[in-house]
Amino acid sequence: MFSTKINKINIFCWILYCLYAIFNLTIFGLGVYFLESLGCSYAEIGMTIGISAIISTIAQPLIGRYADKKQYSWKNILLILSGIMLICSLGMFFAPDYLVIYLFAIMVIVVGAIYPFLNTGVFYYGDHGVDTDFGISRGFASLSYMAFSAIVGFFLIGRDVMVINGFTLAAAILMVFIVCLLPYYGSNVNIQNKSEGFKNNVLLKYPLFTLIFIAVALFMIFHHIFVCYMINIFQNLGGGIVDVTAANSIGALLELPTMFLFYKILEKVSVKKLFLFASIMYVIRALIVFTAQDTTAIYISVILQMFTFAIIIPASVHLANSIVDDEDKYEAQAFMGATLTIGLIFANLLGGNILHWFDINILLASLLFFAVMGCIFSFSTLLIDGKKENQF
Repeated sequence: MFSTKINKINIFCWILYCLYAIFNLTIFGLGVYFLESLGCSYAEIGMTIGISAIISTIAQPLIGRYADKKQYSWKNILLILSGIMLICSLGMFFAPDYLVIYLFAIMVIVVGAIYPFLNTGVFYYGDHGVDTDFGISRGFASLSYMAFSAIVGFFLIGRDVMVINGFTLAAAILMVFIVCLLPYYGSNVNIQNKSEGFKNNVLLKYPLFTLIFIAVALFMIFHHIFVCYMINIFQNLGGGIVDVTAANSIGALLELPTMFLFYKILEKVSVKKLFLFASIMYVIRALIVFTAQDTTAIYISVILQMFTFAIIIPASVHLANSIVDDEDKYEAQAFMGATLTIGLIFANLLGGNILHWFDINILLASLLFFAVMGCIFSFSTLLIDGKKENQF
């Protein structure tokens, strides 16, 4: 009976990550196309996504800090956030045109805030005797993103662009339903230090975590700039949109084995070595892109995504859970989740300005810069190896 409950919890967790991937597809992957089709200008779209991502980056650790302080459960937070997604996506069908972009902005903020609490949920069940695996859960997200990219694209043929929002609404309804079904066993954490306020956050308390956070943020900036401006990178080498769609499919597909097998790999290789290995591979990827003479080199860089992004994501979440104390875990996961929106901010604000004022070569140089800096911060963690807080 207990085994059956464990299996149900794992399946529910996998479904939640699949639904979260749909949010990412409809809001970030197709968001520009969606808003542009509704008459929004590229300037409005860029500012909306960029500013919303900044707000989301600030909101995530604040929500995590507040949840830790008040001992709100990750389940209740997820219910609230997915409920907001449901209301906003439903409102899209009835709102006047001028309100649509504001509803979209709220959805950008909420999608970013959901991610760390999904991660916390997986580790919560692991701490309560359920054999959960973040790597598998995150792998299902990649699989879902790849599958629904094709499904949504098919349904868009000859139909209104609001089909995209229909998938968002369906995912939000299912997320509310699934979260309600998940059991909650209460919290054994005794919060004592949170009464001091917000000044004593995890970045000040855990130097190792801070270095990892900065490194991951730099790698996510690399990732989002590369993905957002992949069309420009391919066009510079004679490629086009077909190369972009093919490369995205290859990248998503090759993430799966690494993420599905991540905890099996940890039985053989420490998370410390994996993190440093992925950091080096980011620099190699950046060098390949920077020196590329044809589209083949870009495809090689995309293939290496299985040794970079597919390792860094589960490794960073694992480290955020293990480095900090129990009373700081919501906040730590929120900070780590914020690295994704930090990458999105730089992709929309920095990358666009580089292409506007300079050229593609400066953009490629910036990719190399962020990869090298991320690698430097990764290896700087070795300087504090052996300290009490170090579970690296």
